[in-house]
Amino acid sequence: MVVCVCLALGGISALEARHVSVTHGFPLDWFTVFVSTTPRWLLMAAVMPVVLALATRFPLTPVRGAVIAMHILLLTTISVAHAGLDAWATGYVSPQIVLIFGMIPRLARSWYNTLPTVATTYAAVLFAAWGMTEARERQQRTLRASQLEAQLQSARLAALRAQLQPHFLYNTLNAIAALASGAQPSRAVAAIEQLGELLHATLREDGREEITVEEEVRLVERYLALQGMRFGERLRYRLDVAPAVADCLVPVLLLQPVVENAVVHGLDAGQDVLTVNVAAVATDGGVAITIENDGASWEPTTGTAARTSGHGVGLSTTRARLMTVFGDQSSLTLTPRAGGGAVVRIAIPRKTAILAPRSETALQVAT
Repeated sequence: MVVCVCLALGGISALEARHVSVTHGFPLDWFTVFVSTTPRWLLMAAVMPVVLALATRFPLTPVRGAVIAMHILLLTTISVAHAGLDAWATGYVSPQIVLIFGMIPRLARSWYNTLPTVATTYAAVLFAAWGMTEARERQQRTLRASQLEAQLQSARLAALRAQLQPHFLYNTLNAIAALASGAQPSRAVAAIEQLGELLHATLREDGREEITVEEEVRLVERYLALQGMRFGERLRYRLDVAPAVADCLVPVLLLQPVVENAVVHGLDAGQDVLTVNVAAVATDGGVAITIENDGASWEPTTGTAARTSGHGVGLSTTRARLMTVFGDQSSLTLTPRAGGGAVVRIAIPRKTAILAPRSETALQVAT
């Protein structure tokens, strides 16, 4: 761009010289016009990219004496060379001037005449270099900010996930202890094996913070099967994932604390038989997941999860994870269910993973 601008200015200078000669009645031929005007602009086209490179490598800000001295020396050198070519061009067009004026006076006159143009062009190149440097630094700052934001989000998710895991393990081990104390060793052993499989799936270190809805619901299925060993026929559940949302991404262990609340809160309230339903369907541009139970009537005293038995921990942590990952595009609401029980509705934006082609069948599990 700098070279093109310099050559364009050289062309304008040639047109101006031709116009002046015609106006004064002594038209110059085009060869003479170009010989007398273009060499100095070819010089500018050759040296200004060097100035741009130096100004980019050694920015003017912060102000440093060595950089300022370098540019003053470079500007002086370029202006003197430019003036020398202009003085030569003047002598080429008007040889009589060489006889009247000596070389030094002609050079000084050319230097005074051309310095404003050279200085202006030099300043424009410095300004362009400053703009390029600022744009590059702004881009780097934006990149660093986005990287820091991603690292912060990952740290928040890790902290929230770490908060969930001890809470989940505590309640699950209590369930296994209840089986053991109830003289049901075979069921206790089976529960421990089921817990081992669940821990293998949830505590893996594969670097993933998000998994598909189908994978998440299968984790829920493992948890409900584990609870089914404790409560037997008192617990029934149904899982239903629509094919359209099976490959959508959700944070790992998003549903487990909500389902745990539905199970523990319902059965602790004295419900003889509890049914838990988990469903995931597509909405306009997003995914809706509902978890409901038909336990005791929900008392809407606070509008949020009950703060006993760890229910507040589960739902508050889930809300925090949703806000961290999806921001205001997500929501979690808890409402009473008609006929008793509660319904948790989670809405998230649609975000899909690249998976192998799937069959058009929904994941459905009922027991």
